[in-house]
Amino acid sequence: MRAVLRALRHPERAYDSIVVAGTNGKGSTSATLSSILVESGYATGLYTSPHLVDIRERWMINGRKIEPDLLERSIEILRRGVARSGITPTYFEALTLIAFIAFREARCEVAVLEVGMGGRLDATNVVRPIAALITSIGLDHTEFLGRTPRKIAAEKAGIIHRGAIVLTSNTDSPVVDVIRRRAEKFGNRFVTVDGEHPTPLAGDFQRRNVALAVRAAEELRPILPRITPESIARGAAQTCWRGRLERIAIDGKAIWIDGFHNGHAAAAIAPFIEQNLPPPRLLVFGIMRDKHIEEVAKRLFPLFERIIATEPYPPRSAAAADLAALARGQGVEAIAEPDPARAFARALRSPQRSILIGGSLYLAGAAIDYFDSQREQSDHNHD
Repeated sequence: MRAVLRALRHPERAYDSIVVAGTNGKGSTSATLSSILVESGYATGLYTSPHLVDIRERWMINGRKIEPDLLERSIEILRRGVARSGITPTYFEALTLIAFIAFREARCEVAVLEVGMGGRLDATNVVRPIAALITSIGLDHTEFLGRTPRKIAAEKAGIIHRGAIVLTSNTDSPVVDVIRRRAEKFGNRFVTVDGEHPTPLAGDFQRRNVALAVRAAEELRPILPRITPESIARGAAQTCWRGRLERIAIDGKAIWIDGFHNGHAAAAIAPFIEQNLPPPRLLVFGIMRDKHIEEVAKRLFPLFERIIATEPYPPRSAAAADLAALARGQGVEAIAEPDPARAFARALRSPQRSILIGGSLYLAGAAIDYFDSQREQSDHNHD
């Protein structure tokens, strides 16, 4: 990354950066902070992953997807830089480099960067951030990051550099200690955020993510003086983060779409399901095979009367037949329908009125795409 950035004349130094790492919640935290910065009058870039429907979602500028011509121009600049450096970046590295270039080209003043995996060795970890946020940490990607929360926290804390305000919403003391020690090593201000904040995003756990973003904005006011209590309130209230407990009403059914691909996320969403989805409930479920599938299944499957297992991203998805067998092993009625669109259609025909679609964010993306086009179709027919 550093060699390619040198060849590109360091686009990542053209604006202030804020990095957000963590196992769960970093996307909604990043989206909230970006929304606050836009409301405060800063030209703001937001880089997140994965995208749900359109790859342009990964690069948001002032709350809008990157324009196609700016994306093309940024790719062309990257291509020339890669040729000069003689290094071919990986897919994720290339997407990150495009973010750095596009935000410079768009004259952004601040960029909010969601860390990919871990932190210490992540492609985003080439910036000197003004703030480093670490959302809740659970066990995910253990084959790369380590098998204990403390080890994973040490990887995530790698995003902390001298001069960054460090904030975390973790409350687990071994995890907090690791992050605090890294912050103290550089003499950085360290803040633990243990509150909640009202948010338009559904789910209790989102209130903690929003509280982290809000506190970060408050802490950044000396550096970014256009942030005001009013712009913080407006920005938090206007945050939109698709596919994260997104609700769609169709044919008398309430459909919720979300990504909960590890045990930690499943545990966070379970109380929401119990409180907000009246039984009988149906789950359309698909997940990547490298995830802790048993852990997610144990937490969520018993909450549903019926499960339709599917495969959102065939080369990497767990087999629908295996997921259905796992559900039946827990005494839940289940069928396998590998094609996601067919799985959604079957869910709509089912007797259950409360439907949750999720597991992998790839499945959330497929669902948004499917129901958006259904909605467009019905609007078109009514015209």
